[in-house]
Amino acid sequence: MGLRNEPDRWGSAARFFHWAIVALVVIQIPLGFWMVDVYEHYTETYGEDRLPLVLQTSMAHHTIGFTVMILAALRLSWRLQNVTPELLSLASYQRWLARFTHVVLYLMMFLYPFTGWAALSAYEGEFPIFFFGWDSVPRIVPQVPEGSRFAYETFAEMHRFYWKLGAAVLGLHIIGALWHQYVRKDGVLKRMLPGRLSDRLSDRSSD
Repeated sequence: MGLRNEPDRWGSAARFFHWAIVALVVIQIPLGFWMVDVYEHYTETYGEDRLPLVLQTSMAHHTIGFTVMILAALRLSWRLQNVTPELLSLASYQRWLARFTHVVLYLMMFLYPFTGWAALSAYEGEFPIFFFGWDSVPRIVPQVPEGSRFAYETFAEMHRFYWKLGAAVLGLHIIGALWHQYVRKDGVLKRMLPGRLSDRLSDRSSD
């Protein structure tokens, strides 16, 4: 399998970006819920014993968000420099739906972390923004008092909306991939799977 894309399959670099982002998103969503729960418990008492877990979950969530954004930028850049494997014989509405879901998913890979970054930036407190061990990530919007038009909660609501929209479109994307594999049986899913897994799927399809 080559590094670059081919007309009938994705290259190893594109597959790496795809599955690395998938893995991070699968971790990120439940981690985000846990982080919020930990922070809410902390604000009930402001007990010093809870602060380390608040910082640890926040560091992990922030770091994964920035990493997704970086990988998405690299993935998009790589895609623009490579041939895109052709869509197989599909009805026009199916082609439109496939392209629509890909565009929305790319947008979510940027909007989801950006709105989280903006929410943290607008927060009027002194909570740090992390990227791995660096706890002084610059703010991308100014800090504003609670109740202002572009306060923390405005961006937090946008952040929640985008992950819900992204989850819905991702579900549609997964359904489409499974439909190609088990209904049409046209090999579309195998084009994005890692080599060995793709070979195993081919062997099962031929049985």
